[in-house]
Amino acid sequence: MMNSLGIEKPDEWFGGGKDGCGAKIVAHLLLMAAYRAALLGYGREDLVRLLEATGVE
Repeated sequence: MMNSLGIEKPDEWFGGGKDGCGAKIVAHLLLMAAYRAALLGYGREDLVRLLEATGVE
């Protein structure tokens, strides 16, 4: 269940391609995470290093 993540409608994440609702949600979460990371003292390089460490391509 993705309810604990605050996602009420998991189907919003699928379909629509790069311009769909899922893409908008990802963009929003990414920008929000970058903003909050900056408040905690993390920089762009830290976030990039974190993404690279996950192996996400």
